[in-house]
Parts: sequence; C-alpha cells; structure tokens
Amino acid sequence: MVRTTVGKDILDRIFFITERVIVFDGADDIFEHIVKTSVMLTRAEAATIRVFDIHKGNLKIIKGFGVSSGFLSQPPLRLGEGVTGRVVLEGNPFITHDITKIPECAHKELAELEGIRAVMSVPLKTRDNSIGCITVYRKTTEPFSEHDLLLLSIFATQTTEAVEKTRLLEELRKQAMIDTLTGAYTKNALLKELDLKVKLALRHNYRTSIMFIDIDDFKQFNDSNGHLLGDKLLADFTTLLKQCCRKTDIIGRFGGEEFVIISPHTDKRGAFVLADKLREAVSCHKFTGHAQDVSVTFSGGIAAVPDDGSDACEVLKKADDAMYKSKKTGKNRITIWEMKKSRTTRSKSGGKNNKYAGPGTAGRSKKS
Repeated sequence: MVRTTVGKDILDRIFFITERVIVFDGADDIFEHIVKTSVMLTRAEAATIRVFDIHKGNLKIIKGFGVSSGFLSQPPLRLGEGVTGRVVLEGNPFITHDITKIPECAHKELAELEGIRAVMSVPLKTRDNSIGCITVYRKTTEPFSEHDLLLLSIFATQTTEAVEKTRLLEELRKQAMIDTLTGAYTKNALLKELDLKVKLALRHNYRTSIMFIDIDDFKQFNDSNGHLLGDKLLADFTTLLKQCCRKTDIIGRFGGEEFVIISPHTDKRGAFVLADKLREAVSCHKFTGHAQDVSVTFSGGIAAVPDDGSDACEVLKKADDAMYKSKKTGKNRITIWEMKKSRTTRSKSGGKNNKYAGPGTAGRSKKS
C-alpha cells in the first residue's frame, strides 16, 4: 500500500512537471519543483541540480533547495571532476554516508561548512549520454537506502525529459527574441526592452535616449543588387552598429531596413555623438554590391526620456519623426527631436552632412 501511494505520488509530480513545461512556465520554476520533489522523495534535507553547459564545457548548479547561497555559488566543475562530475561522466549513481570522508569530493570545505554528511547523486541520462545530475543531502550520517536510490533514479529519468524540453523552450524563446538575419533584437523583443528601460529611467531619474535609424536608398540597392546582397548589407550594417555601440546599448531591427538603438544613461547630446560615430563608420565602409563595393548611408533621429515624454511609444515616435526630418533635409544626417525652433549644428567631424536639427512636429514624407 505504501509503495502504491508513493508510486502514485511520483506519477502525479512527473505529470505536474510535464504540465509546467507545456504551459510555458519559466525554467526556474521547473527546476525549483525538481529539487523540492527530490528532497521529499528521499527524505533528504537539501538538493541541487547540475546541468552540463555545452558551450562552456562545465557542470554548474542551476537550482538548489535547503542549502546556503554560498554553497550554490561554488565554482562549476569540469566533466569528471569531483563526485558529481564523475556521476555525469560515467552515468552511474553515487552514495555515501559521509561526503567529508571521500577524497574525490571537489569542494569538501563547503560541505563541512554546510554541515552536509550523507550524499546521493544520480545522473540525468538521455539515450546517448548524461546531461547533468540531481544530488540530495542529509546533515546526518544516516545513509540513503536502495529504495531511496530507486525512487530518485525513476524520478531523474522523467526529469531528464523535462529538463531537455525546458532547455529547448528556452532556446526557442531566445530565437524568438533575436532576428536571425542580423542578430539584433526582433521588433517585439525590442519594444519590451524599450518599455523596461523607460520605466527604469523614470524610476531612478536618469536619461535614456532612443535612436531611430533608416538606411538610405535601400530599395534602390535591393533593385540593383538583388535581395541576397540586400540581406548581406543588413547583416554587415548591424555588425558595424554592434562594433560602435556600448555593451549596455540595445540594438533592435524594427522592420526592413529600420533599426532602433536604446542607450541607457545617455542624454540626447551623448546619443548624437554615438550616432555620428555610427554614421561615419557606415559611410566609410564598403558594402558588397553586385558589380563593385558600394557606399551606404543612413538617416537617424533621436529622442530621450524624460525630456520628450514618459511613454515608450511616444518617445519612439518622436525619434521616428526626427529621422524623417533627416530624410527630408538631405539624408545621411542625424536629427534631434526638440519642441523649440529648428536649429542646425555641425558635428565634431565637420562634414557638411553632419548636422542635427530640432524638427518640431515634422511631417512624414515617403522614405527612399
């Protein structure tokens, strides 16, 4: 009767995990449920789950329960390093009544500080290999039983599928945020980031600038060189933007040949300096054309929070309107949104097209 009850409880919890994945709950929620369930099934006091990072080549604790933040922040392990590294590498479980007596323990001092003694670790095994492990802990030397091992191994088998699905969903979410052609944020992801950055700027009382960019005469380039080279131009253009921007700047593809750059902690003058740096880099670059390399320019507009409003869409529209003012007044230039009378200022480089002007409520004209 006890075995039947425990078995039903395991099935209920496995179903719960699968359901969480299907309804697109976050990975953190899934992992928290896994470690808590592991503790319950084995009558342990704490648990961690480690997953192998294929890019960094190490095992890192991604979630824990019942242990301190210091224990959770321990350095990642190489595959085969320490007890859990061997569990993942060899695909075999490990049990001990006192981990402090095991020479292979990689972070014995942390276990001693935490008061951990009995340890059991089981691999998260796929058909081909292990992707991580679940480890449970007791602060006494009461050993884990074969029955505990059986329960945790069954649970780990089902957990592996949930972990793989969660990682896949996280990768799909990431892909949905990134434009596959340029590597910039997609429009939807960009708007979410813009809304967040505007709220942070207002809450903490600092300026954030928005730069709206449109590549000049892109349609003509496409007509002359074809869409394949047009795509290459967009990819190369984005690379130039990334090279000139700070790591804290956010670059998004708004649509077609339109891009938006969000610059936190930057006023409009600072954004203009960045924009002119971008304009110069793009003007000097030779993009691949069908017959020969060609020069490309862009027109840009700048607005900022809180100077030009407290609503993300409102400020973005003003940056867009300022960009259209650049289009109307000759292209290859940057315009700063200002409510007062328009004015023109040369950039530090002194070129005739290096100007910005306050457009007021500039009307739109057809883009080239």
